[in-house]
Amino acid sequence: MRDPENLEQLCALAPEFVGFIFYSRSKRFVGNSPDSALFQIPGPEIKKVGVFVNEEISRVRIAIQKYKLEVVQLHGGESVEYCQSLAEEVRVLKVLDPYTQQTGLENYAGVVDFFLFDTPGEGYGGTGRKFDWNLLKEVFSPLPFLLSGGIAPGDAGTIRNIDHKQLMGIDLNSRFELAPGQKDIQALKEFILEIRK
Repeated sequence: MRDPENLEQLCALAPEFVGFIFYSRSKRFVGNSPDSALFQIPGPEIKKVGVFVNEEISRVRIAIQKYKLEVVQLHGGESVEYCQSLAEEVRVLKVLDPYTQQTGLENYAGVVDFFLFDTPGEGYGGTGRKFDWNLLKEVFSPLPFLLSGGIAPGDAGTIRNIDHKQLMGIDLNSRFELAPGQKDIQALKEFILEIRK
């Protein structure tokens, strides 16, 4: 999120989390010195997530303190030790490819709070593409996870039918945008009503 008005509209839909991208190469980058007013979330139920990619840990800590982040989402090659050092301050969400990084799931299990399963790509960040969700049946996740990767407005029914006891939620991004960082509130409203049935 980058626009306060758009964020306020989104928060009216009562999501569990809202994300702010601190990765400068992202089209959704919040900027080098974002206005702290952007991070004024109405109500304690909605958690603020800072998204980082291989950032210096000292800079992550500064952002946590300055913007009162409650969760960090780590999209790079952050080590178990890196995650452990942050886990003392905030909840940690580690992004992994559940198929090629199955060993990683086990290594991070005692350190992070949950995973985000996304489609792997050439660089860092989301690809906007789905992976074969049927493969989740073969994945043992020692922690709850969020599903990501190309989720679109018509996917609510399919996601509701995914039978995996560790699936805790979904990460909605590019397919619900009017422009990078600008959410399509109507599309999100319809999807959220459908997914919560």
